[in-house]
Amino acid sequence: MKSRKILIFDLYGEYGHFRKFNTTSSPLTYSAPTRSALIGVLGAILGVEREIGPNQYADDTVPLCDFFSKDHTDIAIQVINPVKKVNIGFNLLDTGKSASSFFNVTNRTQIEFELLKNPKFRIFVHHSDANVLQELADRIKQRSHFFTPYLGLAQFTAIIDWVGLIDAKQVEGGNEYKDIHSIVNLLNIKENVIKFQKAFYTTDTMPLILRQNRVVDEYAQVLLERDGNPIRIKDTPFWSTEFGNIIFL
Repeated sequence: MKSRKILIFDLYGEYGHFRKFNTTSSPLTYSAPTRSALIGVLGAILGVEREIGPNQYADDTVPLCDFFSKDHTDIAIQVINPVKKVNIGFNLLDTGKSASSFFNVTNRTQIEFELLKNPKFRIFVHHSDANVLQELADRIKQRSHFFTPYLGLAQFTAIIDWVGLIDAKQVEGGNEYKDIHSIVNLLNIKENVIKFQKAFYTTDTMPLILRQNRVVDEYAQVLLERDGNPIRIKDTPFWSTEFGNIIFL
């Protein structure tokens, strides 16, 4: 039976917005953070520098997408607070055609954004480098984030609460249905292994692997239960933890 160290923390805030790739003038949000958004949060905690120009990095900087690549990093997401979405208008400024000072901007456009209201998620992270995982754990426990983490947009500051650094065991799936407490990537499981119950299910197609030039290499078809209830699955390997059973994206 395989085992591994998994870091667990809660990520939440008053509002969040994880923009869907197929929306334009009225941005819609995913019901949960994407994997690319979460590695941004991890990078902010550790202080991994972002690019200094389009696809340009300092000589000693490893791009986030490589530092937390899928080969080295596994991430699972659990919905804690029920998913609520609200629409709020944002006044966007046209700074290109106005004066140099923001106080003199006259051209404004109101765009309605779909936002997550009081989102809260439990994040499970495994990294192949034990030192990286331990540094993440220490910084989260001490609340010593290098940069300020946020929930999709910079104005939505994230709160991060320490949960634990634990040993998880991999369990082979059998014919008996098991409760899976994390979001499930439908592309990683067989057909007809989910037992749907009286609940509010939703699916989203979200980017899973994003290259440093912002080209998506792989998408995930994720299934979640809106109120955070577990998903019943059989014939699928999962990781057993003291905080529930999870499947990595």
